[in-house]
Amino acid sequence: MFEIKYRDAMGRIGRFKNLETPLLLPVINPKKQILSIDEIKKLGFKAIITNSYIIYKDKELRERALKKGLHALLNFDGMIMTDSGSYQLYSYGKIEVSPEEIVRFQEKIKSDIGVILDIPSPPDVGYERALRDLEETYRRGRISRKLVKDMLLVGTVQGSTFLELREASAKKMAELDFDIYAIGGVVPVMEEYRFSKLVEIIFSSKKFIPLNKPVHLFGCGHPMVFPLAVALGCDIFDSASYALYAREGRYITQEGTLKLAEMLEFPCSCEVCTAYSPKELMKLEAGEREALLAKHNLYACLQEIKRVKQAIYEGSLWELLQERCRGHARLLSALRKILSYDFTSYDPVTKKTAFFYGGEESLGRPEVKRHFKRLNNLTPGKKLVLLNKKNNILSDEEYHVCIFSPVFGVIPTEIEDVYPLSQHEVPGFYESELKFAKEFVKEYAKRFKEVLTEKELEGVEIQGSEVYKVKAIADYLFGKNVGEVLFNGEIRVERARTGKIRRIYSKDTLLATLRPRDGFLILTIEGAKRMLKLRYPKNRVVVDSRVEEFVEEGKNVFAKFVVDADEEIAPYQEVIVVNEEDELLATGTAILNAREMKVFDRGIAVKTRHCIKK
Repeated sequence: MFEIKYRDAMGRIGRFKNLETPLLLPVINPKKQILSIDEIKKLGFKAIITNSYIIYKDKELRERALKKGLHALLNFDGMIMTDSGSYQLYSYGKIEVSPEEIVRFQEKIKSDIGVILDIPSPPDVGYERALRDLEETYRRGRISRKLVKDMLLVGTVQGSTFLELREASAKKMAELDFDIYAIGGVVPVMEEYRFSKLVEIIFSSKKFIPLNKPVHLFGCGHPMVFPLAVALGCDIFDSASYALYAREGRYITQEGTLKLAEMLEFPCSCEVCTAYSPKELMKLEAGEREALLAKHNLYACLQEIKRVKQAIYEGSLWELLQERCRGHARLLSALRKILSYDFTSYDPVTKKTAFFYGGEESLGRPEVKRHFKRLNNLTPGKKLVLLNKKNNILSDEEYHVCIFSPVFGVIPTEIEDVYPLSQHEVPGFYESELKFAKEFVKEYAKRFKEVLTEKELEGVEIQGSEVYKVKAIADYLFGKNVGEVLFNGEIRVERARTGKIRRIYSKDTLLATLRPRDGFLILTIEGAKRMLKLRYPKNRVVVDSRVEEFVEEGKNVFAKFVVDADEEIAPYQEVIVVNEEDELLATGTAILNAREMKVFDRGIAVKTRHCIKK
């Protein structure tokens, strides 16, 4: 039901039914809608969310919905999600419907996606109450799951601000196999700008929410939070703020909210903002002004969702996140909290765009952490040579030649072409900003018998070795000692006109090519055969015997047919595909990481590149 198309950080562009995530659902008030459904359709929305409890409580609306269905009631032919009344329960302390009845009602009025009647726990409530609410939510979820036949159902993770309860709730709700998982009880946290706590709540919940299900961050409807939430793996959002803020004369931007009465110019080029100035909008009658302001607000929300999707597609979500989070101190604190976690198993190993340094937070990005980890895969010479800038000296078996990097600490010359070591942009650095890199280099140097600087190289002849270089690249990308297995024997390299290594042969047999844009090794079938000598399941994706015939003919590997995978496989890594007898079928690019491959039942796990029958 859900599949991943593109990804960056933990964010994902996915396909859910006929919708694409990240997805924004405008909240529709069935009794008084400030912006017409036609206007919402015109903006391009294919899905909305409304409140089933409001419909249930209103006799006329209830009868019309039961008779004609929800879609006819709202005049909307796209997908409709219905909330169950949890917000009213949170606001007023009680509602006049049972958890079972409201779920049945949602299905009777033909809601596409229903929501269980969970118990939202306020932030910082007592532990015992939060635990009781969590357990009651689980009980209701278990009953509701059995009641529903055709409607998709959302299960909500609760737990207040207690992270261990968030984890416990996610574990219990995961047992019930909901179609979508929601993270609830976070609106007050966002309203108070407690974005670091929001990060902790999302991360703790996401740990145990099934990876193959979309995640809805309930009540998150302001664009300043979208990049943050998407980077943490949230897929669906709902916005009532576009209408609520319009009634209060508030104007939404990607950085925050402005008071219309205090504005001189509109920093937007939407239909409303190009037709009116702030003064002109203020002169309109209240109803017309609210509708126009709501239209802009919804446009601003949608625009940021689109910008986030584009960032995921081009691999620049971290850059966008850093840019946005520097717009508010609380968001910057939240970004630093995010970077304290390890995302390396989810963040793609290569991207379409370069790594752009955006401040000291960049030093905590997954690309940097992955580099530090991968340095341990290398088997360097015993003498370390430290260079301040790039030159033509290559490492060999005796000398480990490294370029000092303010971001990556050291860049060994044997792997300098591998993404992102050559594909990054940095400014000039203040001395204080170099502390991180200098401390790393100091520790790294302790591994070596002798350390030389560029000035001390006079009279020292470093041969450099092409074979050593390609072996080191293999180790860096695939694991320690892989290069010796892959490029054992009589190895020769072929260079492009640029002087860069492009092809690696064993005598006349092509084993691999080096991809120009990121320096990655792309294995041929002959190269993959050598990789099979590595201990199982190293760098392997294992497929069900029922589909091996299709894979060996070049068809892509779908996640539902993956039976095993190397735990170290990360998105966009080059892998080999084997059958259950460990016989080679193909090579390709992993779209999912190893954990995801084992749980997703839709979408491509590996895009096949070479196969044994072609």
